[in-house]
Amino acid sequence: RTQRSDLSRKGKARRVNEPIFEMQAVKLSDSTVRISFVGSPTLRTQGRNIGWVEAVVGPNENELNDVIVFSTSTAGAPGASATVTLVGEASWDTKAALTSTHCVMDVSVVTGQEHLVFRVDVPYTKAVPMELSAFTSAIDDTTIEVGAMARRVFVPTGEYLPSSEAFRLIISDTTTGRVLFRSDAGASFLQLVTTVEPQSVGQMQRYVIPWNGRDLQGQRVADGTYKAELIIPARPESYQTTISVPWPPK
Repeated sequence: RTQRSDLSRKGKARRVNEPIFEMQAVKLSDSTVRISFVGSPTLRTQGRNIGWVEAVVGPNENELNDVIVFSTSTAGAPGASATVTLVGEASWDTKAALTSTHCVMDVSVVTGQEHLVFRVDVPYTKAVPMELSAFTSAIDDTTIEVGAMARRVFVPTGEYLPSSEAFRLIISDTTTGRVLFRSDAGASFLQLVTTVEPQSVGQMQRYVIPWNGRDLQGQRVADGTYKAELIIPARPESYQTTISVPWPPK
């Protein structure tokens, strides 16, 4: 917990209906709650560059009494990758956190000109050897990046990748479940045993695959929202998460 930002203290906030970030929360063995997000470091608003992210958090919407401030960092760099992602992490460790089963947050996103607030109710996920936070980012009107930020919690005994395929993307029709695209379709991978990155506890690795809105036959998909499965094909247990992908890119 720390002092709130100037804009937050002055109350110059505008509430938005849609979450700016997809928030994740994990309850650790000591009952501390670790909350994280992955998203774009800019907004399509008057004040583009995000400078501060904080949240008022509690076990329910009537007890939002604690303030947490997210430490943020960026992954990816212009010239090295098509987009840059913003990663945020914070710990909630008050008495309310210790006895909570999920958390409700009013998340503040502050730029030089604006203070936007959105509310989310976040269930706790199980602590696993590696956490995946999915994201999408529009490169332009014809291509969208679909990816995941992987954060190492611990390295389980015997974990490995059975080939040179480190990351897989599968996109399906949300209504029929029909697979429209998969990154491993027709691909040849080297059959060699490699490690699953990242290896160091607390370290992050950015995985991303671009999608041009075309299916396995090369035909452009209809406008709509699709389901993306993001998979690190590790053995003996893979890591995976899902996210909704809009087409065309927004």
